[in-house]
Amino acid sequence: MVKRKENFLALTAALGLICAIMAAGCTAGIDQKGDGQVQGADQAPGKSTETIQSQIPKVSVSWKDFYPDYDDRTKSEIIEKAKDEIMQVFPDIDRSSLSGNWVESERYNDAGTKQIGSPYIEFEDVTYASGESRNYKIRVDPTRMKITYYSPNTAYNGQPVIPYNEAKQKAIEFIRKAQGGDSIVDDPDAISYFKNAYSEGELPMAYVVYYKTYNGVVYQENSVSVDYDMRKDKVERYFDDLTDPELLSGLTILSPEPDITYEEAIQVLEETLSKKYNLEEEGLEYITLSNCDSYLSWWDNDNLVYADDPKPLPLVWDIGMTSTESRKEYEEERVDPTSGSFRIDAHTGEVTRLVYDGDIFVKTYGYMGSSNPQ
Repeated sequence: MVKRKENFLALTAALGLICAIMAAGCTAGIDQKGDGQVQGADQAPGKSTETIQSQIPKVSVSWKDFYPDYDDRTKSEIIEKAKDEIMQVFPDIDRSSLSGNWVESERYNDAGTKQIGSPYIEFEDVTYASGESRNYKIRVDPTRMKITYYSPNTAYNGQPVIPYNEAKQKAIEFIRKAQGGDSIVDDPDAISYFKNAYSEGELPMAYVVYYKTYNGVVYQENSVSVDYDMRKDKVERYFDDLTDPELLSGLTILSPEPDITYEEAIQVLEETLSKKYNLEEEGLEYITLSNCDSYLSWWDNDNLVYADDPKPLPLVWDIGMTSTESRKEYEEERVDPTSGSFRIDAHTGEVTRLVYDGDIFVKTYGYMGSSNPQ
């Protein structure tokens, strides 16, 4: 049986947070350390980082083993196959609106930030034969030949025409259809998360997310999700952020048992913050940053998975923080109460992120102060 988590912790802002969690898995920006950065966080007690780093095994795979460097003619042929795949999953789409653009592993977003990730074929301004007023964007993985992203440019409020449980089941069946055989839905080790957003005063959406795990530890970004519109009785958004299973297993070779305990991680966090903040006044409380009820996870950021010189995926403690002030603001304005976030390697004790109340202590990838689990 798939373990189901109905915790409703992290998806707080209609479609926005799902997009933040899942789209980030496709293309994670490389953020530079900001101005006014505080000195690096303390290392967790135990073995020295140098000692443990020397014991880390080398990986035998690279993303380049799974994504060949195709010539232009082959790319054109693959784009046509991608159109066929789209029509199988979305038969009502106007095929004439499908014009694919090949996006390489290294690219820049609209803000000019360099990004890396798996190559994909992007179809923009896709329309339905029915003449629906909205345009859609679709992405297809050229190697797996599977749709990895589907979304319109807008979403609307309104009254549901189908009940939540029916919408949830339709979302699950859509994942099976889009993935074909060997769907994550049928993975006995996957962890799933479901949410009825409409019942919480948000858009009429049923949210369905499945996360991959290894040895009982969840991956932060290897997931599949659907936002199902209960007002229109159709899929609103779809994200498939799964890495090729052979590549993923080749990168996940460290022990799932941490050398640094949760308590030791918290000790490093609090000792660092106490250099600038009065912790008694701050009133810190700790929360998970994803839909899964665990602080321990595999850090599978695209910048790590698709690096030219890949290393084993780190096992990390990823911890969110709320303060007395942020919790009060949440009660008054219903905004995200997260006031900071902290990531520490559970084997080496290396801190790769610590941000709090606008201060950047340590930062590699991800968004400062966000609940995005990067």
